[in-house]
Amino acid sequence: MLRRNVNLLGAIAFWGTTTLSITTTFAQEVVVAPILNHADGSATELSIDKPMIRIAAVPQEKNDPFKPAPPTEEPKEAAVPTAGKEEKTGESADSGASAKDAPVAKSEQKGQTAESKSDPSKTMDIPADSLEPEKKEAEPAKLEEAAAQQPAPLMQDKDARPIKDEEEAGKKKTEAPESITDEEPEIEKPLSPEVRALQPRIARVLNYYYRTQLSDATKHDVWETMHGFLPWGVDALIRTPQYRQPVSTIGWICWNKPCRGHRLFEINNGKLEARQGPRVQGHHGQFLAMLAQSYVPASYEIQVDGQSFTVADLIEFEKETCQPKSELTFKLISLSYYLPADATWTARDGQEWNMERLLKEEITQKVVGAACGGTHRLTGIAFAVASRKKAGLPMDGAWAKAEEYLSAYHQHSFQIQNRDGSFSTNWFEGRGMDRDIDRRLQTSGHILEFLIFSLPKEELTSPEIVRAVNYITTIMEQNPKHDWSIGPKGHALHALVLYDQLVFGTKPGSRTEEILQTSHD
Repeated sequence: MLRRNVNLLGAIAFWGTTTLSITTTFAQEVVVAPILNHADGSATELSIDKPMIRIAAVPQEKNDPFKPAPPTEEPKEAAVPTAGKEEKTGESADSGASAKDAPVAKSEQKGQTAESKSDPSKTMDIPADSLEPEKKEAEPAKLEEAAAQQPAPLMQDKDARPIKDEEEAGKKKTEAPESITDEEPEIEKPLSPEVRALQPRIARVLNYYYRTQLSDATKHDVWETMHGFLPWGVDALIRTPQYRQPVSTIGWICWNKPCRGHRLFEINNGKLEARQGPRVQGHHGQFLAMLAQSYVPASYEIQVDGQSFTVADLIEFEKETCQPKSELTFKLISLSYYLPADATWTARDGQEWNMERLLKEEITQKVVGAACGGTHRLTGIAFAVASRKKAGLPMDGAWAKAEEYLSAYHQHSFQIQNRDGSFSTNWFEGRGMDRDIDRRLQTSGHILEFLIFSLPKEELTSPEIVRAVNYITTIMEQNPKHDWSIGPKGHALHALVLYDQLVFGTKPGSRTEEILQTSHD
């Protein structure tokens, strides 16, 4: 009798242990943070036309153990092991010493909150595989007819496998849906079969990279983290040492939390300033330009050393630090987005500036040899032209020249485009078809991003653009485990996101909402 009781108790203990283990393996908490009020205390308004307000990820409850209030004093930083020296292809940034900070996280949304709840401290459980990579090795994806010229020989990784096709995978319930809106995209003519065939593939690629390759505050510096959130905007998530669930990437940086021990902001003479250099931002105005491309409002809050600012203060800093004969590329991108097209201002050195002067400074500088082959400079010019047209101001003088300038680079890009849809691996200098897959993604991703930004909407379904989109989709689809450099990967994915939005009608800021909704279906 005693032996049977001992055996029975042992069996119960084993079952209990197994159950607990399974539970902890397949359950993961995801905190959905409330919408943040503006800096002046007024409440934000939810609007489907302004998805950028979803970025507000800073909870207001100070007693929430997962989202406490910021400390009056920053905790001391302790060194953490680095992941090793990392190189950044095509962008100016270096790896460096890392430090682990235990900052209080008030951010939880790369603008990600999908919905506002009456009790922001509540959490929801979703399957772990909705945020973690599937352990099962992916099977080869079936390519549509549009991928006839796929660069199959470029699969250089021995263990490379395509992203699992939804049909072959049985369309699992926890898999993110294709990013398609209920409304038909506003286009002048029906989409061709080649274009329609791209939609599910683009959605599959974007959902895979979004869910499986989050930024990590202990491994990635500010420059890397910025490029990590570029494709996803307000939906971007980052892993931090403070929380076991990911939080808002944009919110994390805007609250000046450390990324591999580095913080972006500082205060000088009571004013907000953004650092520039290795491991923070590689160019003046780069972070603000990425906020602009993520549709973040000027009222969004920035916290530095316990003092409250907004993105509007960062805009003022970029205006005041304009200097002639310097790189103004990223200032042109950001100020074209945030300022009226006819805005004027005075820099710290007393010089008068306006958007036309910014444009002239950039258009007189070289494209070849500029950052990332000159694609960012061309993107800045495209932003300024689009802002001017939207305001209904005359397109004469320097503005007419800028339009001709962009048109010439459009034609040149297509003239040196390779037969497989990729763009020249020599940027705009001439033809080039390097076999290196990383170089191809770097150049083709950047050039495609510029073209999607600057071409008229009706030209986004042209054969040249369709082949380029198919090329980027294919190499990222066939090489999901490849160790892509963060910068080139970010710009290539951003190009696909832009195409998904402009051609297929997917709304910005909806990716987190879709994935959370799918998890509870």
